Amino acid sequence: MPTPTFPLSRPTAAAAAIALWLAGCAAPAPVPPPSVPPPVSAAPTPTPAPSSAWAWTPRLDAAAQRLRDSLQGSGVDVAQTTDQRLWLSLPGAETFPPGRSALTRPAGGWLDQVAQVLRGMPQAEVQVVGQPDLGRGGTALALDRAASARDWMVMRGVPARRVAVSGQGPKGKTALAESRLDILIGERAAAPR
Repeated sequence: MPTPTFPLSRPTAAAAAIALWLAGCAAPAPVPPPSVPPPVSAAPTPTPAPSSAWAWTPRLDAAAQRLRDSLQGSGVDVAQTTDQRLWLSLPGAETFPPGRSALTRPAGGWLDQVAQVLRGMPQAEVQVVGQPDLGRGGTALALDRAASARDWMVMRGVPARRVAVSGQGPKGKTALAESRLDILIGERAAAPR
């Protein structure tokens, strides 16, 4: 039996199309950046910057939209932070096997997308923050996870000198219910003249 269709008048169809278009263009509101420990790296680390040192540039905005589009439905959160950086938060359970720092196949695909975007952003500075599994692994596992993600992106053309890593250990009763891998991407604001 055929499904009944209901024709829309032209003005109604046009209004619906415009509403959908506008909804798709709206960027999510900025969110506070995650609390991250200082970076640890064998390579020289970017100088820590005060929150006012970052600028939300058109290049960063385009990168955010591209990553939102390519990672949609994957469980990876893409947001603009209140300190004007791009924040990617990968779900820990799908990014690493329990108790391990080796990346899963889906995580490799997600990081491939991030690396591709970063190769087109030569001024971007990146901080990768690993977290351990709830109840196991501690800061050492968290740091190993961040280093694994950095190494993956470096092998895909992102210069190591632009990527700092840090590990965030559990904090007692305030430990996260779900571990994540956070990636913060920022471009420095132009110095005042």
